[in-house]
Amino acid sequence: MNENNNHTFQIPDDLLRFLKNETYSLLIKGEPGRGKTALCLTILRVLNIKNNFFYISTRLSPNKLFYYFKWINKYLKNKNSNLNGKYSKNENLFAPYFEDARLDEPESLFERITNQLMDVRAPLIIVDSWDGIASFMDRESRLNNERVLQTWLERAGGRLILVQEGTEISTLDYLVDGVVTLRNKNYQGHELREIYLNKLRGVNVTKKSFLFTLQDGIFRTIESYHDYLTSDPFFKSSIVTSNKFGSGYDVLNNDLNGGFLDNSTILIEYDFKIGLRGVMLFLLKFINESIQKPAKLFVESSLIKSYYSILTESNKDNFDNLTSISNFFKKSEVNSFQKNSLENITLSDSLNEELEKLEPDLPKFCIVDLDNYGQEIHYPELSNLLKNHMNISLLIKKLEIQSRYSNFYDYHLQLSSVDRIFFITFTHPVSNIYVLEFKKNKIDGKLVYKFNLNRIF
Repeated sequence: MNENNNHTFQIPDDLLRFLKNETYSLLIKGEPGRGKTALCLTILRVLNIKNNFFYISTRLSPNKLFYYFKWINKYLKNKNSNLNGKYSKNENLFAPYFEDARLDEPESLFERITNQLMDVRAPLIIVDSWDGIASFMDRESRLNNERVLQTWLERAGGRLILVQEGTEISTLDYLVDGVVTLRNKNYQGHELREIYLNKLRGVNVTKKSFLFTLQDGIFRTIESYHDYLTSDPFFKSSIVTSNKFGSGYDVLNNDLNGGFLDNSTILIEYDFKIGLRGVMLFLLKFINESIQKPAKLFVESSLIKSYYSILTESNKDNFDNLTSISNFFKKSEVNSFQKNSLENITLSDSLNEELEKLEPDLPKFCIVDLDNYGQEIHYPELSNLLKNHMNISLLIKKLEIQSRYSNFYDYHLQLSSVDRIFFITFTHPVSNIYVLEFKKNKIDGKLVYKFNLNRIF
């Protein structure tokens, strides 16, 4: 959330980028009281539009609009409006920009819309709501008029926002360029307001849903605290950055606002079709970039075999920065019935010796196979221990039907194979699905992998 012109009036950045296009049609859907009108008015504010628009109101008189949304008076600098909080029965105070169309016939109103589309003085038209017009037409007339409207819009290069009551899919969903839905989201028995970006043609939607508030009649999306902990979301990070460590994939780094945070633990679960070799293939870019940077990478010896099987024909330079460790942890003395427990866990002597050799400020990464340590690991203690010694810890384990461990880690990914396609599901802190594609080429007689990671929805 960093592209809005005003911090009080705020909409999702992806929606704002869509609204800055020269021509588009946008459908705003939602049940009554969800905030559709507030969003329409807020769009005028964030786009800083004060006169080049035409707002058609089919449900509410414009003067009532100004009464319920009092900030409009100040924004549009209306000197004649009643500022004492009383409802004004005077003529439309903002004509010709706001049109009272409650009693208009559909044919005349539709003609007025098409005329406005051809008028350069009104580049943005808002119809609140389209149902107030379409409900007077039969189905065939409505379909024809919607097609005509889209055709005129394209020819005129205009911008059109339509409000629709309800969330059901209609023909408009297929015709318009963008669709957003305002809906309620239940959280512990409380109803929260959520905006969902169904589609925005021409815009790479990085996040589909946002919570928002309508306090003081102002539509404002609520920013994630995680955004403040990270850098520019379009920052292309190398493997080592200030407070950030890249994943090896630009698209993943962008979604993480630069990469993994320092002192993070990342849980990677994989299904049997992927196997350890598939996990190491996914981590190959991270590993290769790590060992080519001023950093130290520790890999559990049980994973080395899978790693080297991928590299049989690859370039193996700079591997001195990769250190194989047989066991990362050692168990303290516990009761016999706790023999599978890792409570009071400590680092192994061999790993401690390796850490003591390193300069204190040198970034340290590790890759650990959790399945080597039984099923009753004390995960919070393990996570805290690694954070005290490592900048980034990648913890690998087999995927379970119901993951019991994701809450103990800063990041959680699941690797799976469907129809021989490599899927990466990011469940925390973002919720995205990616597809990983591989290509093998020989360069100077050496086998080189080319990776292509794409986000899908």
